[in-house]
Amino acid sequence: MAATGPEGCEHYRRGCLLKAPCCSRFYTCRLCHDGSEDHIMDRFQVREVRCAKCGKDQQAQQSCEDCQNVFGEYYCSICHLFDADKKQYHCEKCGICRIGPKEEFFHCSKCNLCFAMALQGNHKCIENVSRQDCPICLEDIHTSRVAAHVLPCGHLLHRTCFEDMLKESFATTAPLDPQCNSIFWA
Repeated sequence: MAATGPEGCEHYRRGCLLKAPCCSRFYTCRLCHDGSEDHIMDRFQVREVRCAKCGKDQQAQQSCEDCQNVFGEYYCSICHLFDADKKQYHCEKCGICRIGPKEEFFHCSKCNLCFAMALQGNHKCIENVSRQDCPICLEDIHTSRVAAHVLPCGHLLHRTCFEDMLKESFATTAPLDPQCNSIFWA
């Protein structure tokens, strides 16, 4: 189990542990669980938490029913996300919480993803683009805690993967679509 306390873990600041519905073990977050187990925790199925301050097991909620310890300044009862306030918001269409503020983002129905307002009407739509894995690290983009970088062709990479590619002085076509003519240079 990842280190915890009122601070939380390396991924989130929170004052509780989540009871994983798959194995009934307590973890600070789904990422700590997934890194320690041979299966993935479904955060939407979390029903119970343990207060990191007093140890009381209870229904998932924003603060402890015994000691009033606040589990997270931000709490989403759908995603069971507890964290410090980063102006998060739950996007109904994405189905998950996003870092905001909400007023600075819009949801593109075709791409099925929230983008910065600066890209509204100024990006190439690719249907369900975030439901594809990053072509560099092959990890999920949609639910990643790492920001996505939007290429001129409309494809996505994790921002960190894109930055690493630039450091390596790569020049390539967009790796997801052989029909794509967009080229970006290091």
